[in-house]
Amino acid sequence: MKVKDIMHGVTIVEPSTSVLEIARIMKEKNIGSVLVKLSEVDWGIVTERDIINKVVARGLSFKEVKASDIMTELKVTIDAHAPISKASELFNIYHIRRLPVMENGEIIGMITSRDVAKYCMFKSLRAKREYGRSGGYRR
Repeated sequence: MKVKDIMHGVTIVEPSTSVLEIARIMKEKNIGSVLVKLSEVDWGIVTERDIINKVVARGLSFKEVKASDIMTELKVTIDAHAPISKASELFNIYHIRRLPVMENGEIIGMITSRDVAKYCMFKSLRAKREYGRSGGYRR
């Protein structure tokens, strides 16, 4: 199975978007991050954790702080046709939880470590069911 098969949509905001608006978007869409488009090739990401650690914990204004003030520059992406195991590898190597999915040089979606965990759990449960149907090991 490929990354493209389990990815989900991505929400993109402008660098000037306030943290208050980002929080509203996240709540409305039930998502944990948004991408920030700086240019055609430069992107950032704002996560719930960024809002907590960089705004709330510092007592800053949600209305005044902008996406560009708290975002993390995007450095790692994954190809839509890469195997899911590659996503898992990148999550572990870079200690990240979200990966933008690329196809033909464009961001087309997002995959999270939770998406990969759900896929692995489903795959494991399916294997157990198949094992049970086959009658277990045969000698």
